[in-house]
Amino acid sequence: MQTLLAEAFGPLVVAFMIFVAVVGGRRLVHQFRNRLTPDQIQAARDSFRSRLIHPNSSQVEQGIAASLPERLITLYDDHATILTEQIEIRRPTANPENPAELQNPAEWIEAFLPLDLESQKYAIDLPAQGWGKGFSFATDGEGNFYWIPAGESRQADAPVYFAHTDPPANEQVAASLDEFLSWPRIVHSTEVEINP
Repeated sequence: MQTLLAEAFGPLVVAFMIFVAVVGGRRLVHQFRNRLTPDQIQAARDSFRSRLIHPNSSQVEQGIAASLPERLITLYDDHATILTEQIEIRRPTANPENPAELQNPAEWIEAFLPLDLESQKYAIDLPAQGWGKGFSFATDGEGNFYWIPAGESRQADAPVYFAHTDPPANEQVAASLDEFLSWPRIVHSTEVEINP
């Protein structure tokens, strides 16, 4: 009986192991061939940073068919802020929505997103989640985004929300972008360069 099982399933096991080895090998070769050179990585980073300091709010407003808050547009004039990465922002007072918290939780911004439609291709689809029109202006680096709603007419400012992807959830972080940006912050990035 054992001989029969070995003769029947042995070739299948060997074939499966060969298949796994070939697929794994092809994946390694693909990754090796398609890895970026240091110059390509720097060029991509420079392109991203250039998009950050050259916002295109009219393109975004046309694309989402809504007006962005004035405070969001002026944020992109502050190059020192939008070019900064790895920012820890803490609410200066207790969270009024959750007074039972023992400490003020930190908000983490891995990077700001350029004010263009290209950056929104990789963000959460806000209308599809039922959260309305808006713009994701920053990411925590783990697939979650800070966003601000857009309206039919231009507002001076708007609340800041944090959209989780797994599981999908949306929570208000601050009553306004101005308030959010006024909170104390610690920059953990060692590199901050401003080149227009």
